[in-house]
Amino acid sequence: MSDVPPGFAPVQTKGFGGFTGPVLRGHDARGEVFIFDIAAQHLNGGDRLHGGMMMTLASVVLGEAAKSAAEKGEAGADARVLSLNCDFVSAGERGERVEGRATITRATRSVFFMACELRVGSRILMSATGVYAIKRAEA
Repeated sequence: MSDVPPGFAPVQTKGFGGFTGPVLRGHDARGEVFIFDIAAQHLNGGDRLHGGMMMTLASVVLGEAAKSAAEKGEAGADARVLSLNCDFVSAGERGERVEGRATITRATRSVFFMACELRVGSRILMSATGVYAIKRAEA
């Protein structure tokens, strides 16, 4: 990844997530942000960002944000996805930098309801919503 902003670090992913990046996590003036540079291996047959890669990126952004929120509420807590819905809006091109941001739209004692957007500049590539179960730390 070129031009890594100061303070950004790779998202630590295991399994499938390790094949999809690199995805970096950091903060800017608007809060927490995830960035991802589109490379040749992320393209579909039409030389655009593959829809499966966009869904994977949305899953990473939402999941990491949910886990962070769970940990803030209780040390050792985690979050697990219950539902993920994605809407494709526009295509990403090789060489573009995608930014992903997640917000919790509603929280209960056991569930986070979340929203995410993937953007290149002001252009929205995908919007996504997710429901994440909060997994309490075991005693």
